Amino acid sequence: MKYFGTDGIRGVYGEGITEDIAYRAGRALARLFGGRGIVGRDTRLSGPVLEGALAAGLTDGGADVCLAGILPTPAISYLTNKRGFSFGVEISASHNPPEYNGLKIFMSDGYKLPVSAQSALEYYMDDVGRAAGGGLKTVCSGEDEYLEYLSVRVRELARTLGKTSLEGMRILLDCGGGAACSAAARLFEELGAQTETLCADCRGECINVRCGALHPEKMCERAADFDMGASFDGDADRVVIFSKRLYGGDEVLYNLTRFYPYGTVVGTVMTNSALERKLSEKGMRLLRTDVGDRNVGELMRLTGAELGGEPSGHFILGGSAGDGILSAAACALLVGSGGLYRLQCDRQVTVNIPTDKADLSEKKLRDAENAARRLAERVVVRLSGTEPVVRIMAEGGDPDGAAELIRNALL
Repeated sequence: MKYFGTDGIRGVYGEGITEDIAYRAGRALARLFGGRGIVGRDTRLSGPVLEGALAAGLTDGGADVCLAGILPTPAISYLTNKRGFSFGVEISASHNPPEYNGLKIFMSDGYKLPVSAQSALEYYMDDVGRAAGGGLKTVCSGEDEYLEYLSVRVRELARTLGKTSLEGMRILLDCGGGAACSAAARLFEELGAQTETLCADCRGECINVRCGALHPEKMCERAADFDMGASFDGDADRVVIFSKRLYGGDEVLYNLTRFYPYGTVVGTVMTNSALERKLSEKGMRLLRTDVGDRNVGELMRLTGAELGGEPSGHFILGGSAGDGILSAAACALLVGSGGLYRLQCDRQVTVNIPTDKADLSEKKLRDAENAARRLAERVVVRLSGTEPVVRIMAEGGDPDGAAELIRNALL
């Protein structure tokens, strides 16, 4: 793909993502889907400029656009479907640092674009044709409606545990300087919890800097005095959980099966094999797909699974996209109902190699993988779709030796 990576269009602002790219994406969306769309964004300083360019492209292409302001990505997914929009866009680079930005695009049903639609959009971005014009730009709200949806979902989950609220619990929320800054605290307080927030000032220059899902150290230090801590990434579609200790993503996914104790769970190639074995003991099965909550959501829809997730902290609970705030509330219910269960994961080693230093010749990569599989039980080598790195994961056996073998072969 020319513009799309694992999760939308993304890059350093001014390089991988520019006003021109946003404008052409808007024109292409108008041509491909037409009608009316909703646009949200996180707190990044480049957000308003890209929002303006995207909106100009949409209206020049003849589509109407509703600007919803700062909202989490899962809110845009929900509102796109709920309000009958033709498409939705979140302007965000998720967990990446402040200098990055991007576009996450949703179809009318709230699911992210499949590869076929991404290909069509890229074609029209490079060949947008003559401007149609006539589209209208308006401003709309959405947080209240999203919070009402979350409140209903959490209370549905609570009933499976015999609970009604989070009354009396103390919750620490690390908002990562991003889109969770308002919505997360409002939801937990409505559910009866006493909350304290970190990095909730919504200053876009600080988004994901020494805070949030990729940097939960400050949250972990403070959360020892709380029943639970949760760290969100910049657009709040992923979360990291602390309750007496930090829980890995596969452990969180295992705990969330207490709400969905039957059938199929969707993970990725990075999901730890210990989860697969544990699910099998419960009469459940794990299906794996490629990395990215878009892929997880697609496979969930195809198989009828109600739960899916990634070790990185994306969890989909009966919806169309990863939702960090909903997942955090679900974990809080579990903490208040006896605590989180431990999952003893097989040892994994992960190594990242900058793509500008790696020798990515197909034969060398294939030979290295085959050799590494004689050392480790599972080996995954993949180009990141969100950062300019090659990711190497080795699990079981001698994962250090397997990862080092591949690393040396690629450098």
